[in-house]
Amino acid sequence: MTSRTHCPATQLRARNATRGAASVEAVVVLPVLIILFTSVFYVRNQVLARQAAESKARTCAWAYSMNNCSTVPPGCSAQQVSAASSIEDQLEPALSRATLGIAGPVVKNVLGPVLEAAFGQALDAKTEVPYERPGLYGGGTQNAHGAYHLACNLAPETLVDVGKDAWHALSSKF
Repeated sequence: MTSRTHCPATQLRARNATRGAASVEAVVVLPVLIILFTSVFYVRNQVLARQAAESKARTCAWAYSMNNCSTVPPGCSAQQVSAASSIEDQLEPALSRATLGIAGPVVKNVLGPVLEAAFGQALDAKTEVPYERPGLYGGGTQNAHGAYHLACNLAPETLVDVGKDAWHALSSKF
């Protein structure tokens, strides 16, 4: 039986080659891992800022709508919340095309107020929330945008108010 003897110099070279390969792997993998971790935190901050902007826009829209779209709620600015055009303004071209001829004005006068009463005024809320961009991607601050569209709540009316409005509408016709 022959015995194999290992030369210590050969073992040392093999160990050094393994260490060298591990160092090269670390040099290649480390920048990739840094970019990956930075990207994960950047995307997280971006998503959180976008959710905060959407939540703020939704809160301002609902608070403005609950005030009958008349006063800007506290914590919101006039640039963030604005009344959109009425439904009648948006449907005017369609009503004009659909109501041609002799019956046109009658249909338009009947449909216009019904649509306005059903859908009324609307509002748009837009907000921005800043967040930091990592230095790896150029640094600085970016803005996440949030938007929300909502119909305005109608002013509360009592049965007496409805009766008065109906009486005034009928008496103005005669």
